[in-house]
Amino acid sequence: MKKLTILAPGPLKHKFVADGLLHYQRLIQKFATLEVKLPRLKGNFSDPDSRKKEEEKLLWREIEKLPRQKRFLIVLDEKGICLKIYDFAKFLEDRFAIDKELVFVVGGPEGISESLKQKADFMMSLSHFTLNHELALLVLAEALFRALSLIKGHPYHR
Repeated sequence: MKKLTILAPGPLKHKFVADGLLHYQRLIQKFATLEVKLPRLKGNFSDPDSRKKEEEKLLWREIEKLPRQKRFLIVLDEKGICLKIYDFAKFLEDRFAIDKELVFVVGGPEGISESLKQKADFMMSLSHFTLNHELALLVLAEALFRALSLIKGHPYHR
């Protein structure tokens, strides 16, 4: 079974986001394994750069647990490539053909550090809109389900 991981700093503040992520995890399990990792970020931060730096350390510890040759790191950022759903489905299909674990990284409220962006294998944007980081998790989970549905010929996308 193919594996997808969504990684973002936690904890979640909104119950509806946690409920939505669980909903999409259940739907996606027909097509792939989806793991959502939300390691807890601790501390108070006086400026956005120090927060991004601490988030990077936290997220990178999780990323490093996966063997480099088996992971494909996708960072979500507003400057990334914004794919239409059919292109996203093709992208997933192509990556899965190489048998990689796909790891999607969503930053916190300040975004993602430049250093982490440089370590990414691919930078992707979910929308031309700026999304709240928790809402971005839900949009990503729905897009993953929709794209996997397209690949498998499931009628979800009409």
